[in-house]
Amino acid sequence: MKKLLNLAFWLVLLFYAYLLIDTVFISRDANRSVNLVPFQMIAEQGFTLNVWGNILMFIPLGIYFADFLKRFNFGKAMGAVITTSLGIEALQYILKRGASDIDDLLLNSIGGLIGIFIYLVLKKMFKSKEHVHVAISVLSLVVGLPVFVLATMLVLYN
Repeated sequence: MKKLLNLAFWLVLLFYAYLLIDTVFISRDANRSVNLVPFQMIAEQGFTLNVWGNILMFIPLGIYFADFLKRFNFGKAMGAVITTSLGIEALQYILKRGASDIDDLLLNSIGGLIGIFIYLVLKKMFKSKEHVHVAISVLSLVVGLPVFVLATMLVLYN
């Protein structure tokens, strides 16, 4: 059972990485713009799917980064989230794939922070690192499988 859960964990993680790359690079129009004014995009668009998507898309990243650390360190986990988000924004600019926006960095960081807090709740509930990893594996399956099925259906029917 442990091996099956570990396999599921890695398969869902790979699928998540694919979805993240597809969303932030492949599915983007070829344009280049930069917004360095905090909250400008949010003020203009309001709390749209784009805003919520930036938050939701990075929750798993916060959980995974926290889980990968041998000993949990908030600064390292949060630093990894921010560095990843900053890297994505820079690559979007370099590759001319969408808008590089300070609001995306802020929203992605909030999502990662929520993920780290979810990890801490699981750590408090399950005590041992191994049990937390098992819980994350189960959560990955519970959340990842329906997302995988939905994404597959969208690809097949479009």
